[in-house]
Amino acid sequence: MQNLTVEKIYEYDNYRFFLRDYFSEQKRLKSMFSHRYFAKRAGFSSSSFCAHVIDGKRQLTEKSLKKILKGLGIRGRRATYFRCLVMYNQAVTVEERELYFKKLDRIRKNTEFYTVKKKQYAYYDKWYYPVIRELAVYSSWNGDYTRLAAMVTPPIQPEKARKAVDTLVEIGMLINKEDGSFAQPHEAVTAKDVPPVVTRKTRRDYIHLAEEAMEKLPIEERHISGVTVLMSEVKFKEVTEKLDEIRRSILSESLDEDIKSRVYQFNFQAFPLSKDIMKLKNRSDKRRDRE
Repeated sequence: MQNLTVEKIYEYDNYRFFLRDYFSEQKRLKSMFSHRYFAKRAGFSSSSFCAHVIDGKRQLTEKSLKKILKGLGIRGRRATYFRCLVMYNQAVTVEERELYFKKLDRIRKNTEFYTVKKKQYAYYDKWYYPVIRELAVYSSWNGDYTRLAAMVTPPIQPEKARKAVDTLVEIGMLINKEDGSFAQPHEAVTAKDVPPVVTRKTRRDYIHLAEEAMEKLPIEERHISGVTVLMSEVKFKEVTEKLDEIRRSILSESLDEDIKSRVYQFNFQAFPLSKDIMKLKNRSDKRRDRE
C-alpha cells in the first residue's frame, strides 16, 4: 500500500507531527500496526518510546534517530530530510535553527514537492515580494527601480526590486502591459491552500520587521498591542477563529477601497505561555489517588 505520509514528508516542518500522522495512517492501513509493532521493527526495547517522542516528552538522540529511520524504512533524500528536520526542531540556539532551516529548504528545492509548489515558493521567498507586487501597480515609479526600491520600508536595493518584479511576472503574479505598466491578474493573494512550510520564512521575517517597527516608527504609524489571558483550549480555538474573521474582513475592506496610499502588514499571533494547568492538575490527582 502507498504510504502517503512518507510521500508528503517534505510538507512537514515538525518531525513529531510527521510521526503522529505516520502512525495514524499505518494503523488505518495495517490492523497489526501498533507502537509495540513499530518498536520491535525499529529495535527499541520500550514500546512507549515513540509515543513519548510524539507527545514531546522525549528527544531523539543520534542512536534513537537511526532506529526511527529503520522503523520508518525511509532512505536517501527523505531520510536526510527527516534527520535535518529533527535537528531543526531540537535546535537550542537561533543560529542552529537557521542553519538547519536552510538545509531543509535546499533539500526541498530538489524534490517534486518544490516543483509542484514552485510558484508559491517563489512568491513567499522574500518578504518584500508581496510589497513590490502592490507598489509596482499602484505607485508612480515609471520604471525607475531605484525609486521603487526606496518606497519599501525598510528600503531595499534597486537590483532586488528589479529581480522581484521579474520574478513576479515570471510566476504570473504581475502582468507586464504593452505600455510598460503592470497589472495584477488577481487583486488578492491568500495563503489558504499554501503549505505552512512555504510561508514560514516570510512570516518569521514579518515578525522581525514588527520588532523593528516598534523601535523605529512613530506610534501614530504603527499599532502593536497584546494581552495575556487564561482560558480553555475550546475558547482559544473560538478566539483564533475570530482572528481569522478579522483577517478576512481587513482583506475585503482593502479591496473595496478606491484610494490606496500605503502597503501595510497585519500580523496575528496567538501562542501558549504556560503548560496546560488542568492536565497537570489531573496528573497530580491521579498520582495522589495511586498513593
